[in-house]
Amino acid sequence: MKKLQPVYIIEELEQLKTISDPLRARVLLLLIEKAYTGQQLAKLLGMARAKVHYHLNELERHDLIFVVRTELKNGIVQKFYRAVARGFVPGENLLPYVAEVENYYRERTLSVLGHARNRAINAPEEAFQIPSPDRSQWPIIMTQVEVKMSRAKYTEWLRKFRALIYELDAEQEENGEWFYLTTVGFQTHERGFDPVEPAQEEAQEEES
Repeated sequence: MKKLQPVYIIEELEQLKTISDPLRARVLLLLIEKAYTGQQLAKLLGMARAKVHYHLNELERHDLIFVVRTELKNGIVQKFYRAVARGFVPGENLLPYVAEVENYYRERTLSVLGHARNRAINAPEEAFQIPSPDRSQWPIIMTQVEVKMSRAKYTEWLRKFRALIYELDAEQEENGEWFYLTTVGFQTHERGFDPVEPAQEEAQEEES
């Protein structure tokens, strides 16, 4: 069986445009997680099957998804699609296409945020229960922070943060519980939070 690549490098501009479409970005995010038929995706997205199949055909035509298996049901062959990789990154030759790259990452960010919202809505009750007042023992995190620093310093911190994520992914345990973690970060035009006194910072984080 064909396996997902860790990262797929997008080399063609048409591929980049294909997954910059808002609906295709949502479909691709779902297919990164598991295999779905067009009918299943249509139900999840609340859309007509014909529309979803059109976008599946576009993703498959540009080698971004593939048919992982087929099943015969009521005399009809059902195709289960899966993304070719867990992550998609524009190649160096596409970086000059600033608008297209921007559209891709903006739509990807919005898709991730929307997906995280759905995961939170459908999470079990115990996901949002805390074991004690000691925050260091909480198996949950919900925080917002904005920082002002050089781009070089910020990207260096992100490098170390990504390393922690990779470390977390590599240390999974067979008999453990499932936890979901997502994060986004990007430049903004201006400060969004009013300045606070040091004693107020903890309260602000909890409210966020």
